[in-house]
Parts: sequence; structure tokens; C-alpha cells
Amino acid sequence: MDKLKNIRKSLLQYTFLFLLIGITIYLVFKTLDIKMLSNVITMVDKKFLFVGALAIMSHIMLEGLVMKIIIESTHKVNIRFIGFKLAIMGFYYNLITPFASGSQPVQIYVLKKCKMPLSKASAVVTNKSIIFQIVVTVYCTILVLMNLAMLEKQMKVIMPLVFLGIAINSFVLIMIILVILNPQKIKYFMRVSVKYLSKFKFLRFLESKVDSIENFIDDYSKAISFFAKNKKVLILTIIVTFIQLSAYFSVSFWIYKAFNLQGYSYIYILTLQAFLYMAISPIPTPGNVGANELAFFTIFKSVFPQPLMGYAVFLYGGFMYYLILIGSGIFTVITHYRMKNRIGRNAILSEN
Repeated sequence: MDKLKNIRKSLLQYTFLFLLIGITIYLVFKTLDIKMLSNVITMVDKKFLFVGALAIMSHIMLEGLVMKIIIESTHKVNIRFIGFKLAIMGFYYNLITPFASGSQPVQIYVLKKCKMPLSKASAVVTNKSIIFQIVVTVYCTILVLMNLAMLEKQMKVIMPLVFLGIAINSFVLIMIILVILNPQKIKYFMRVSVKYLSKFKFLRFLESKVDSIENFIDDYSKAISFFAKNKKVLILTIIVTFIQLSAYFSVSFWIYKAFNLQGYSYIYILTLQAFLYMAISPIPTPGNVGANELAFFTIFKSVFPQPLMGYAVFLYGGFMYYLILIGSGIFTVITHYRMKNRIGRNAILSEN
């Protein structure tokens, strides 16, 4: 019964995802001036597209490096390239699930299969998420605030989404800090919230989850506290994540340069990309598909000439979503297959 339920859930999830992708591709292609296609192909500087692809590869490799650093500081496992493998699988499940919620359970599952205790596996994934959350929130907020007057003047329509994104990410950071400093207050706040929410009939199930949530808060607090004490690892992962985000956010600039356009600096386009990230972060579509492209149309309309805008969005979506989705998807399928075979072999050996 559970297996059938999971199949239905996966089928619904992928149907929704492919529907979003189909609608997005249709909308993007509607903006393409097909008559310009041959001119665009001739015009585009391929070396900058190559640099953009390298930026995406650097983003993926640095994600793996951060995972490797955290794993080795928590509990060493005898699996080659485990950080890189977890990073790739994390990207795939982030891109196919709402709010990028699918990666953490899968990564914990894989670490458990690598003989890492559940508590430490949870700590690894939790600490990785916290580091990224801290760096991306600070990174984007600083860039947005430094250029706030200009952005408010040029993009009033999308500003509420940006402020909502900053508010949500800042709230998460505050909760993380409170979990470190005073987990008891967080548990008290949780109990009060559950008591209030349980007055609604459809939320009464939360009452039975209080103990589980409290245990999660305790484990979460221990994981963060242990990591925060390891200053060398903490600083190193923050630096690597900062470089990783700079590579990821630079893709828009390399697309801009590929069209041989001039007039806007690297920092300006990086700021627009940070602006875009915060604007779409509250939107729950898998991998922000659709929202990414629509926000790009709005935010970068002054950067790319109107006849080239559709092609710019096409390249942007290709780099930021489809390239990572296809590459990580193939890798994830192969990894799952190998893991299944390895588990089967180990079971046979243990029986003998």
C-alpha cells in the first residue's frame, strides 16, 4: 500500500514538474524572434558560454567540497568522492521538489548507507544547509541594500517579493541563532504555537508531533553547537560557499558578455542576480522553474535589448536549471543503481 502511495506521489510530482517545464518553454519560445536565430548563432561569443558552463561546474564542484569538509569533520566514511556524489544528488532532488525540500532526506539516507550514524548524518546535512542559508542571505541582502535606491526606482513591481524573500531567509537565520543560544525558548514557542494551531480541526494532528519536534530541536541544537565550535571548518566552509555563490550568480554576466553587450558592470549584474534569487525564493515551484524565467524577464529587461531577451532567457534557463537537472539526474540514477547492487552484494556476503 505504501509503495503504491509513493508511486502515485512521484507520478503527480513529475507530472506537475513537466507541466511547469512545458508551459515555461512555450512562453520562452513565444518571445523568440525566429527570424533572428541565424544572426544570434553567429553573434554569440561561444567562449563566454563556455565560461558560463565552467561557472556552473564550479558551483557543483564547490558544493561537493563543502560537503566533503563537513563530512570529514563529523564522521569519516570510506566512500570515494562522497561529498561530490551527495552534492549532485542534492541538486537533482532540489530541482524536482517544492521549496528544494527533497535533497536532505535523500542525503541522510545515503550517508546512513555509508555506515554513518543517523545523528551524525543529520548533523552533516543540517550544518551544510545552515552554512548555505547564512551565506546566501547575507550575500544577497548586502548586494540588495547597497543598491536599494536604484532597484526601487527601476523595479517597483517586484520589490515586495524581494523583501518577502529577505524576510523569510532572515527569519530562518534568527531561528537558527535561537536554537544555538536557547533551544528551551524555541521549544516553549513551539508548544504554544502547536496549542494554538491545534484548535483548528485539520491541524490537531500536530499535538501528537510535539515530542518528535522537541527531539528534533535538541538534535539540531547539538549539531549546530558542535559545528560552531570548530572555527577552522566553519570559516573554511563559509569562504568556499561565498566563492560558490559568486560563480553561480555570475552566469547572467557571462550570458550578457556572450551577446557582445557593453555598459553594465559585473557587480551590477551580480546584484540583479541576487535580487532575482531573493524574489523567487518564496515561490514553491520545483527548482523555481517558471518563476526563474519570468523574474529574469522582469529584472533584466533593461540589460538585454528586447529582440535578444527571449534568447537570453533561453540560455539562462538552460544553464541554471536544465543543464544541472539533466546532468544530476543521469548521475543520480546511476548512483542509485550502484548503491542497490552494493547493498545486494553485502546482503549475500553477510548470509554466507
